[in-house]
Amino acid sequence: MIFGEKFYPKLKKMSPWRQSLFALVLCQRMLPNFALYAQQKNVGGLSEFNYCLKTLWHFHQEKFNHIDLEQTLDVFTPFTPDINDDDYSLGDMYALDSALTLTAAFDAIIMHEGNEAEIASRTSMSGVLRLVQMDYEDDVDEDTLREDERVDNEVNFQVAMFELIAAAKRDSELVHNLIRLGINGFVSNIGIELADELHSLCDEYISTGKKRS
Repeated sequence: MIFGEKFYPKLKKMSPWRQSLFALVLCQRMLPNFALYAQQKNVGGLSEFNYCLKTLWHFHQEKFNHIDLEQTLDVFTPFTPDINDDDYSLGDMYALDSALTLTAAFDAIIMHEGNEAEIASRTSMSGVLRLVQMDYEDDVDEDTLREDERVDNEVNFQVAMFELIAAAKRDSELVHNLIRLGINGFVSNIGIELADELHSLCDEYISTGKKRS
């Protein structure tokens, strides 16, 4: 799929903590999608989603910690969108993308089957492709999709992030840079903007990732 044949094998070769950070950045960028879903559906889960993001950033910030990642993820799991709901919508689908990517970020550390970064990559790209395909009445070929600016931006974002993570050592400076990258100006992978009143959700990520002297 587009850049997958060459890209995904590289993701699989990354160590568990690198795969987790790769997925975490993509999940952080999806925060506006989940926030909009929670607001429109009037359901819970946003604070729990945010708690998981914050805790996993902290996990990567502190190499030696006693954070129970399984217990942390369990806090959010009950709020995962149910595909069997009668009113399952496109918004639910994007919220589910967020949940799947969050799980991948945690599973890279908890289980590490070696494909967590690929799962996150495919999920984020699928969301963009889903959006682009809505602009066409008929099925479109891969070349047409690849030429779309939104798809191109997603490819470039993921490749640049991979190159950054693959070459970096695990320290506070890397976490700081990745948090900023994931927040992405409060705009998601599909162009959804995080409501102004929710910008404060990211304050703790930023303070968590500040460089230490």
